[in-house]
Amino acid sequence: MMKVDLRFGVLAVVLWLPATLASAQWDASAQEGTSTTATTAPDPPPAPSDQMVSTTPQPAVQQPEEKQGLEVGFTWGLSIGVPIILDVPRENVRPGANINFFGGADFGFFVIGGDAGLQWNPIDLNGVNVGGTILSGRSPLTRIYLSLPEVRFQVPDLKVVLPYITGSFDMNFWNFQETQVGCGYWYCSQYSVYRFTPGFTGKAGLGFEVKGGVYIDAGFQYSFTGKGNFFGESGWWLAPYVGVLVRRR
Repeated sequence: MMKVDLRFGVLAVVLWLPATLASAQWDASAQEGTSTTATTAPDPPPAPSDQMVSTTPQPAVQQPEEKQGLEVGFTWGLSIGVPIILDVPRENVRPGANINFFGGADFGFFVIGGDAGLQWNPIDLNGVNVGGTILSGRSPLTRIYLSLPEVRFQVPDLKVVLPYITGSFDMNFWNFQETQVGCGYWYCSQYSVYRFTPGFTGKAGLGFEVKGGVYIDAGFQYSFTGKGNFFGESGWWLAPYVGVLVRRR
């Protein structure tokens, strides 16, 4: 009985010993030089310089600006003036009236356009001696004119006022009591004769804005006329005026 137990004990020792050795081989804590601390993977090598991505923000690509054309508007005005002819006898040549229309292309700081108008100056003939004949009564000296071109320089960026100066070449057509009779196939009629003189006009004015590009216009006009086909000598006159000026941009 003792022999059987001894054999059984030897067999148990033989089976237990290999299992213990195997367990020791797989236990990381029983091995010398081993560590249970977690490790991180090494950093990858840097990319080649031609493949590296820059983190610096690149400036936005600016599109070329489109060239804007010259902005053109339209300016027109209507005014009434009082022409006062200079270097004439005041008892005979009276201040008169002038109706003027202006229109032109508005480029901002300058305007290119033209004028058209009609002017009267009363001439008092009482006591005037012409070739031994004493004249009487009053008749108008009439001028029909076209000013072309007129160039106007202005300051358009002011909020309330619009100062300007102008210069123009005048084509004047004058009449004073001169008539002719013209006959057609069936009848004859009398008509006024207008004679041409060249001239020049300069203006200086100031527009006071009322609303949305509409101005009260006031200024002075200084005009010159050559002798032409009407006068015996050149003449000058001054005309203060007031009117309405409209700018459309």
